[in-house]
Amino acid sequence: MGLENRILNNIDIKFAQADKPKPDCWFEFGTLWADVSNKDDVDRIKQAVLDKVNADCDVQVSKLHATDREPWDQYAFDIVDKIRG
Repeated sequence: MGLENRILNNIDIKFAQADKPKPDCWFEFGTLWADVSNKDDVDRIKQAVLDKVNADCDVQVSKLHATDREPWDQYAFDIVDKIRG
């Protein structure tokens, strides 16, 4: 829960620095979910997560497209191991 709180706080800071409204973000089963509408917001959230995780980790972003029942896009941000080559 500590890492999740630090990430959510860092997202708030990143959006405040960009003078943008705070997005609706939450963690569920270890995945960060966000209701955002543009690529800049997605990139800002991804960077906020990367700032708080181990350097051996990366963030995988998945987009869930809008449906008739939920007419907005959602993004999932999963913290994963970096692929070593």
